[in-house]
Amino acid sequence: MKISSPAKINLALEILGRRPDGFHELATWMIPVGLTDKIEIEPASNSSFVSNVPELETDPSNLVVRAAELFNRVALVETQYAIRLEKEIPIGAGLGGGSSNAAATLRLLNRIHNGRLGPEQLYDLAATLGSDVAFFVDGRSAWCTGRGEKIEPRDFPDDLWVCLFKPGFGVSTAGAYRAYAQLPGNLKRGRETETKWGKLRNDLEQAVLPKYLFLALIKEWLQRQPDSLFALMSGSGSTVFTIVQSQSAGDLMRARFRKEFGEQTWATVCRLNHRVE
Repeated sequence: MKISSPAKINLALEILGRRPDGFHELATWMIPVGLTDKIEIEPASNSSFVSNVPELETDPSNLVVRAAELFNRVALVETQYAIRLEKEIPIGAGLGGGSSNAAATLRLLNRIHNGRLGPEQLYDLAATLGSDVAFFVDGRSAWCTGRGEKIEPRDFPDDLWVCLFKPGFGVSTAGAYRAYAQLPGNLKRGRETETKWGKLRNDLEQAVLPKYLFLALIKEWLQRQPDSLFALMSGSGSTVFTIVQSQSAGDLMRARFRKEFGEQTWATVCRLNHRVE
């Protein structure tokens, strides 16, 4: 059986303080986008995991493998699985690819086992695996609080498009939060942008953009483009995105970007508010 695993962007990311458990208290608006990985899982005589990204096959923190092991343990099954992951979502991009893969694995295994776990159990397992994983269980536009695991659906138009731009380097999420923690208090609030969806900001930009000046340059360039409705860094980076009215506007934006900055930066245009299968 196969399932798609979408990326997300953060339309807003507000850091509200440090929690007693060491995590940061967040308020973030996450929206799925039409950039997807594909996961195929079949029962097998021996467990295996393969991917078009070879380093994931030997990564002990691989969230897909951890999700499968956690599902079996909680669902009280001993099935072995042959898992194949085809990735299109860049790694280290702030697009939630690993978290999405984990949630998709949980959803697909639950289908394979005829709905053995209920919705609340899936949410609980997802939250155990990581802060963003619970969002991808339903994968709808949502305001997420706590570590990101408390989900409140929030409407967003489904007729807009997003252009994603990621340079040839990633940004460590842990490193971004460490740098943020070292900022003086007066620099811990991201610059707000007034939009038709409210005043939106990403507080992690304060820690990431001064260190990775090319990201700041991309954002500034996108904000100047006439077709850009809104530009922001997604999550902890290194993807910077802009929202546009149509796919054709996005394609033109990407072409102008290539002419300005060259071919080294990964770029794609996809539907915003993509529906999770």
